[in-house]
Amino acid sequence: MNTMKRFSQRLRSIVERDQESGLGLIEVVVAMMVFTLISLGVAATITNSLLLTRDGRARTAAANLIAQDLDLQRSITDVFAVQSKTWDVTLQGLTYHVVRTVAWNTSSTATSACGSGTGTLQFKTVRDNVTWDGQRGTGSVSSATVLAPNSRINDPSLGTIIVAVTGANGAGLPGVNVTIAPTASNSNGAAAVATPAATDANGCTYALKVKPGNYQVSIAKANGIDINQVANPTFTPAVAVAGSATTVPFTYDSAAKLTLKYASNYKNTAALPTDLDLTFNSTTGGIDTFKPGATNPVSLFPFSSYTYEAGALVPSGLTDANNAPIKSCLNVDPANWTAKNSAGVAGASFPTGASAGAAATVNIPMGVVKLPDASGITGIIATSVNSTANGDPGCQTAVQYTFAAAAGAPVIALPFGTWKFATLGGLLGITPAANAIQTGGTVSGANVTLDPRGVTP
Repeated sequence: MNTMKRFSQRLRSIVERDQESGLGLIEVVVAMMVFTLISLGVAATITNSLLLTRDGRARTAAANLIAQDLDLQRSITDVFAVQSKTWDVTLQGLTYHVVRTVAWNTSSTATSACGSGTGTLQFKTVRDNVTWDGQRGTGSVSSATVLAPNSRINDPSLGTIIVAVTGANGAGLPGVNVTIAPTASNSNGAAAVATPAATDANGCTYALKVKPGNYQVSIAKANGIDINQVANPTFTPAVAVAGSATTVPFTYDSAAKLTLKYASNYKNTAALPTDLDLTFNSTTGGIDTFKPGATNPVSLFPFSSYTYEAGALVPSGLTDANNAPIKSCLNVDPANWTAKNSAGVAGASFPTGASAGAAATVNIPMGVVKLPDASGITGIIATSVNSTANGDPGCQTAVQYTFAAAAGAPVIALPFGTWKFATLGGLLGITPAANAIQTGGTVSGANVTLDPRGVTP
């Protein structure tokens, strides 16, 4: 009985002590966590509400910007003057990005920036799209309208010639001058055409109410070049058809200027052939071969990437107009040296980029060889040898390059491959020394193989 009484008193004292001590540490931590979670929820709700309100105001402002611009375009009397455009507008500290896209609709139901396709030009579709900084999600605000010409632009007895110029980036190229003239022969009664305006923001210009017949269309722009590396290209014939539109497309842009540094892999000076070939390859434009001579830098259409090599590359498998095989020349391209050398290295192409209107230096590796003393001779001729020894993929075209006379032992640079040498008149063969090659390669009798494997620009 006394034991139970003492236990009861002890328990009562513990309870009273805990009640007097207040909340414990655990209870305080749990309470703070609950408060924090509730506060974060309230803050997130308030923030989301503010963002939705801000986004709603931005959408309203964007819609107003579109309405203002479309009203302005509808007030323009000359529908040809309505152009695609991109610009920014800042309102109350928020920047809006406005894109106006203009396209012609033709009677054939086709829609394009210039009105390409068959049929006559009917009306323009104008679409505005607006985005803004800090936009929630990917949705934008857009709206469109159509504009019809105020006067007749087509004639059932006459045709329309549409000139569409596209730049390297795939967008229309503005500011290109265009001339249209009857062809010299087979004009079918074609008549002189007034010079159309330079291409607009979409790269388009128009010759309206043109007498049916055959025409020659030419374009030009300062420092311009087309995908065939032609500065002022011509399209012939452009046939104007009564009651229809004819589209003449060009791919054209400001030329890239590439300064050429030959034999860049050789530290000293080497003589170059007077008639050296140079090849640039692009996956879109194909193979372009130049004889630069004194032309340095070279102007190229600004494809995003080229590979290049000294020499005239002729791929295998080509045929001429009569379907006869064309002799190939593969060894000038290091990428064709697929067999690995003793160091386990295969050949690789030399890539370079080209930007519209930009200038760059291109290092062009070559094979370099030192010949015996050539004093007293009028010059040297190097002739390619179609050899498949030493990993050479071969060259069937029997290329010849000429070097001017030089005093002493000349050091000359050539495209990669196998070569033999003679005096300019071909009367005397020249046999190089065993250690004549200054870059990679081998000497075999009178022939030298200039090897690109492991060479870098």
